[in-house]
Amino acid sequence: MPAALFSPAWRPMVGIAALCAAAGAAVVPLSAAHAGALTVMPVRVDIAPGREFCSITVRNDAPDNVSVQLRGYRWRQGAEGEDMLDPAPQLIINPSIVTLAPGQRQVVRCSVPADVSVPEETFRILVNELPSTARDAGVLQTLLQISIPVFRSQPQARPQIMWSRRDDGCIALTNVGAAHARLASVQLRTAGSDAERAHQGFYLLAGASRALGPCGPTGDPVIRVEATLGDGSVSTLEQRSAASR
Repeated sequence: MPAALFSPAWRPMVGIAALCAAAGAAVVPLSAAHAGALTVMPVRVDIAPGREFCSITVRNDAPDNVSVQLRGYRWRQGAEGEDMLDPAPQLIINPSIVTLAPGQRQVVRCSVPADVSVPEETFRILVNELPSTARDAGVLQTLLQISIPVFRSQPQARPQIMWSRRDDGCIALTNVGAAHARLASVQLRTAGSDAERAHQGFYLLAGASRALGPCGPTGDPVIRVEATLGDGSVSTLEQRSAASR
């Protein structure tokens, strides 16, 4: 069964918005994800085309031992752009459970067989802090989670983002390309004024769509959509015609 990226079974007790941003759900360029006592580097993993191996480094910044479990999932996006995870037994992680002393770091290896039949493969590695048995019974433990995106793209794979206006008034972005896009921000510009509605950064996987609100009647219609990409460049997106949907 697929699982939502942060379904209730995986949701950390506090700090979920900060963890999503630190782990790459937002696209601010960071070299490490910090989540309380844990530091994970890098915040995203890119596997070269045709290659199988990757690695991440986990460091314990707490004054006590910390144990973490790492699990790999195939990553896709649903009809509304929601992140979904499916079991990915082909994504091997070693070691999958690590206990770190204060200040200790551990390199964790990962591997996934190359599939040259698809333009891009997308995964997520979840790093979950495990409950400590050394703490007093009845003491509330705040368990942390970090999600690391993993990509492997063929050299010719490129994203292509287009926009359209839905019947419910929402503006929909659709990636009709063959690779993911990192959008740092999106601005919806209306007719006859400089007014705009800005949306924070997100990933849009190949073939996926995402609705941007507010939906319904909102005054002046949107006539132009601009996106700031993960590399800092700004692009005016092409409107998608009804015939091409």
